[in-house]
Amino acid sequence: MATDRPRDIFLVRNGNSPLAREACDRARAIFAADGYTAVYLDAPSARELSEKLTDTLRSRALHVAAVVAVGGDGMAHLVLQVLRTVGEQGVDVAFGLIPAGSGNDLARFCGIPTRDTERAAGRVLRGLETSPEYMDLLAVDCADGTSHVCATTVCLGLDARVNARANRWSRIRVSAKYAVALVWEILRLTSRDYTIDYTAADGARRVVDRRATFLSVANTSSYGGGLTIVPRADHRDGQAELFAVSDARPLRLLFLLPRLLLKTHENLAEIALKPITSVTVIPHDTTSEDLPAHVAHGDGEPLGPCPWRCGSCPPPCGCFSEPPRRYDEPRSRRPRITRVTNQMRNEMVVT
Repeated sequence: MATDRPRDIFLVRNGNSPLAREACDRARAIFAADGYTAVYLDAPSARELSEKLTDTLRSRALHVAAVVAVGGDGMAHLVLQVLRTVGEQGVDVAFGLIPAGSGNDLARFCGIPTRDTERAAGRVLRGLETSPEYMDLLAVDCADGTSHVCATTVCLGLDARVNARANRWSRIRVSAKYAVALVWEILRLTSRDYTIDYTAADGARRVVDRRATFLSVANTSSYGGGLTIVPRADHRDGQAELFAVSDARPLRLLFLLPRLLLKTHENLAEIALKPITSVTVIPHDTTSEDLPAHVAHGDGEPLGPCPWRCGSCPPPCGCFSEPPRRYDEPRSRRPRITRVTNQMRNEMVVT
């Protein structure tokens, strides 16, 4: 092994999380055995942590072998924002992930062990000895002028409200809180009207006026701690998946939940699933006490208000992951499912 290679591995964590602190200590031992130095980075708030990581990378980039998010999808989201920022300034550092958070949808999709810190750390070390993989990201521009990159999904409507409510229930186990929040929001269901202006995978632009309950743009297969919405998602095909559930009654949505968990929902009449390269979402209604503000959520984190634009974009860095295997089927044999319901087809207007 060359001695002039960068030897520092930044472990970015939530210092208030006992799970993240324990994972960092266990990962540090694995890295030290291979000659790397683990450097802990934490801060009292997400904003301070982002600023600290940005400043540290600018001053020590030549000594950093990788930046590893130790946590869930929210921590991965924070680190990716920073890597995009410094990447635009010419700082290229690889990204790694050690699951120690609530959702862990990104880790699960990429085949990173979610309950074995040592194996996850070993995945980072293997990546350092080979060439990092590259995965697409979702670039999101919101109405307030902010821009973001997301690794998993960007959601609006019921799914965004579920994320927001689940994030407020910090004392409930993640495996339960998303399910409880989903049932809670379904019982208080309010569908919304949107104009969805998207560019399909074949390059054709289409505009759809649609009343929807769920509305998501997916880069990976799941969100909310394992709720699969796009079973055959491919994070390296330069496309995203537009996932929508039409206006449905609460009892019907409760019926759909087991189908989502079993990954057998793609042919249901209420489901629209379409490969896209970009999409702009514009809500029709205004906010009120009964209709909360339209706020997009990405990787489980609040992004900004509508209207927003989302599209697939190249990654700011390499990452240490392996291609996910789905359905125990070789990649060459996995067909892409393009599902457009009759309702969506009838509403579709080409501009």
